[in-house]
Amino acid sequence: MLMSVPTTREKQARRLAQKGLYNQLCAAFENDYGFEKGRAIVPAIVRDIMDKVRAHYEPEGGQSPHQIVYTTADGKERITRGKTMAQTRQKAVVLTMLAPEDCAAYGQGAPVLMRQRLVRWLTQAKDQGALLTTADLALLCGVSRDLVERRIREHEAQTGTLLPLRGTVHDASSKLTHKGRIVELYLSGQTPGEITRATDHSLEAVENYLRTFILVRELADRYDAESISRLLGRGMQVVRQYLDLLPVADAAAASSPRTERDTPVGEPSVSPSQAPTSLPGET
Repeated sequence: MLMSVPTTREKQARRLAQKGLYNQLCAAFENDYGFEKGRAIVPAIVRDIMDKVRAHYEPEGGQSPHQIVYTTADGKERITRGKTMAQTRQKAVVLTMLAPEDCAAYGQGAPVLMRQRLVRWLTQAKDQGALLTTADLALLCGVSRDLVERRIREHEAQTGTLLPLRGTVHDASSKLTHKGRIVELYLSGQTPGEITRATDHSLEAVENYLRTFILVRELADRYDAESISRLLGRGMQVVRQYLDLLPVADAAAASSPRTERDTPVGEPSVSPSQAPTSLPGET
């Protein structure tokens, strides 16, 4: 019998199901405590531990009415290709499912209420040292991931701010939005510190975007995307995203005095002289 190929939604559901203390403990026993050859007994051990934890855990501690405890990725845990959610360091956060202001938003329509909740949950998770994905938000809302992404785009377009999604903060998103916004702010004269406050990104992330953008722009006249990817050690998709930004950046630079050499003292910069001049193996 032919095996059916799982859909994208089914893959997302499996990844979401890997969250939680149970899966974290199973992964710890299998990967950290030498149980990789005795995986059959790991679930029984973990279930026993979970029973003891539940006996001493008071769920109301730290929670208010209309709030839940939700487990998601730790904000410091970067996205790595091949790493499952069970292997990812996780953090439990308290999310407010129903707030007093939600009633007024409900009166304005479902899209307004949904946007308000998405912004609140993303902000609450980030403030507690964790980050949510659009799949997390879709699960919490009980709607499709496409609808979540649409509401987020609407909010970001109307407010000019970027929401702290995990893929956005860790530069793993396929969207150009956050990279483009950061580059535009830089070319308009803002410092990395100012951009950090305006976009809700860490200073490390902003500096990383700008360094990569400056180097890609310097190398684009001499190398194709594949060669730039090899030189910088960045994925092809990321390099192409920065290449797609070059026309917009050139237009902004033409009307602004900002260049990479204008970075104020105390703010990190990467000059074109730091860009590699040849591919590995070239003479």
